[in-house]
Amino acid sequence: MNKFYVLIGSNIDPHNNINLCLEKIAAHSDLEQIQISSFYESEAFGMEGDNFINAVIYLKSKKNHKEILRLLKQIEHECGRVRDPNNKFIDRTLDLDIIDWNGFAGMLDDKQYPDPEIQQRDFIKIPYLELKAT
Repeated sequence: MNKFYVLIGSNIDPHNNINLCLEKIAAHSDLEQIQISSFYESEAFGMEGDNFINAVIYLKSKKNHKEILRLLKQIEHECGRVRDPNNKFIDRTLDLDIIDWNGFAGMLDDKQYPDPEIQQRDFIKIPYLELKAT
C-alpha cells in the first residue's frame, strides 16, 4: 500500500474547488483519505493573481506512482484546470502535486522526493508539517 502526501492549491474560487477536489478523492475507490491539513492562505507565488488557498492531504492507494500522477491530473481536469505550456504561473482552479511518496528520498519518474520546495515555501511546509506532527 502506497502512502503519500499531496499539496492542493487553488486561487480561482478556491474553497469551492478544493472542496470539489476532496469530494472527487473521497468518491474514488482507488484512493483512501487518511488525513487533511487545515487550509492555508498565501499570496500567489511567481505571478500576479488572487491569493491561493492550500492544504495537504495524506492518502493511501494500491496504485503505483505513475497511475496516481495520472489520476491527480484527471481530477485537476475534472475541476476545470487549464494548462498553458508557455506559462506555468497562471491562475488555476486546482493544482495537485505529490510532495512525499512513501517517505522515499530520491528521483522517481523525473520528480524529486520529498519535494525540495517543502522547506522553502510556507504554503507547502506549514500544512505538510501539521500532518507529519500527528
